[in-house]
Amino acid sequence: MSGRQKPQPELDFQEQRDGPHEVHDVEAVAERVETMVEADAPVADIALVVEQQEAPDAADIIERLDPLEQGKLVHEMDDRAAAEALAHMDPALAATVVRDLEAAEAATLIEMMADDDAADLLQSLPESIRATVLHGVAPRRAAALGKLALYPPDTAGGIMTTDIRVVRASLSIGRAIERVKRLSLNEDQLELYCVDESQRFQGIISLRDLLIVDDDEIVADHMNRDIERLHPQDDQEEVARLFQRYDYLALPVVDAHERVLGMITVDDVIDIIAEESTEDALKQVGAGAREAVYSTLGAKLRGRTPWLVVNLLTATAAAAVLLAFHDMIEMIPIAAVIFPVIANQAGNAGNQSLAVTLRGLVLGQIHAQRVRPLIVKEAAFGLVTGVLVGVIFAAATGILGMIGHASGIELLAEFTWPLAIVTGLAMAGALLAGCLIGTLIPLFMERQGIDPATSSTIFLTMLTDMLSFAAFLGLVFVLRGWVAPDIAADIDGPASPPAQMTPDGAGL
Repeated sequence: MSGRQKPQPELDFQEQRDGPHEVHDVEAVAERVETMVEADAPVADIALVVEQQEAPDAADIIERLDPLEQGKLVHEMDDRAAAEALAHMDPALAATVVRDLEAAEAATLIEMMADDDAADLLQSLPESIRATVLHGVAPRRAAALGKLALYPPDTAGGIMTTDIRVVRASLSIGRAIERVKRLSLNEDQLELYCVDESQRFQGIISLRDLLIVDDDEIVADHMNRDIERLHPQDDQEEVARLFQRYDYLALPVVDAHERVLGMITVDDVIDIIAEESTEDALKQVGAGAREAVYSTLGAKLRGRTPWLVVNLLTATAAAAVLLAFHDMIEMIPIAAVIFPVIANQAGNAGNQSLAVTLRGLVLGQIHAQRVRPLIVKEAAFGLVTGVLVGVIFAAATGILGMIGHASGIELLAEFTWPLAIVTGLAMAGALLAGCLIGTLIPLFMERQGIDPATSSTIFLTMLTDMLSFAAFLGLVFVLRGWVAPDIAADIDGPASPPAQMTPDGAGL
């Protein structure tokens, strides 16, 4: 770290209102930086280019560089610019950069970050390195960050910032204003949190009210007491839902004794929403819920391997259905072309219902009284689309058979109309089953207290494959005398031969 503090240029009124006149193309700047790196340009020159960008853009440029270059670049950047860029990087990747810095340099950057960003970065560091870095941070700040890092990252405690200011409700308005002037106020804190003599939360008073109310009046007489409170163990998904439902800009986080610990702002909630959407997507396919692009190999193995083993078992269960119809598939090999298509359609229909149901659960739109109508509606959709797709697939199968007969292509001629009709019936049943399964899996998991997104697609695929295979091959087997009369006798086994008669009419 260069230790340079970049001078902040004076902005005229127009720049303050509209922002800087020069807008940098991130892609162009990134390519320029990569070219400079390849040309062995001085790292200090590269740092000057990167630190002129907005923090999110600087973070994006740093992430594109080779890991060996990232640490060198951050080392040369202005301290404040480097800290802000690291705060906008993926925590796992930012941690690898910090590990390449000296402990004192890393501590300086940590101290410049917001509490919640610093805690996220510290949680991504190994325990030994975390302790070394915190040792270089001011004791009071280190203690606060150490406590924050102990909270699970997906809870209110893990995402709150402790950089807040509180005032006693018994103070006068004038004394409260003096306190605000004396202490630096977080730019995201638009209200002051009011506490009693025991530091227990009482309510909030807006900065606007502080300005318009007479100085001699008491804070308690003008504060809003009807304020929602969060607790450090609250799940971040519930926090995000609360902000979305009531349009909050910030909420306090209190402990079991109602003492203010910190606050969560709407900016934090935007990050939560993005994180939760990706987390649910990862869970659905059995990847680690907290896995990131730059997670370590160990983290990837721990997150994915168990579900790959589960998927192996479920796929084996689906394959067992095919084993039961082995002889028939051997006799009617054209069936092997059809049942994967039915299974694929059923799986797609199930995934559609699964996605809709999961979205309803996440947004709190599904209530106990409305579960049955939801199931009925999805079943009706599955039946209608199943009949529609079944008719199309049956017609296509039958037409292929007609083309085969007309052209003399024996392979296509095996698609007979009886087989086409059975195919259409199986498709209709499979799509109905797929929609029902896709709806019921998340509802069942939610009722059992399990995250409904957890590997739901693995179990959906197993069930839709099993039912699709069984529906089509089962119908072919039951109607084998009509679908394939020429080989039905071979499937059923040879018939008993008639008794041979002697010339005189007596049986042998």
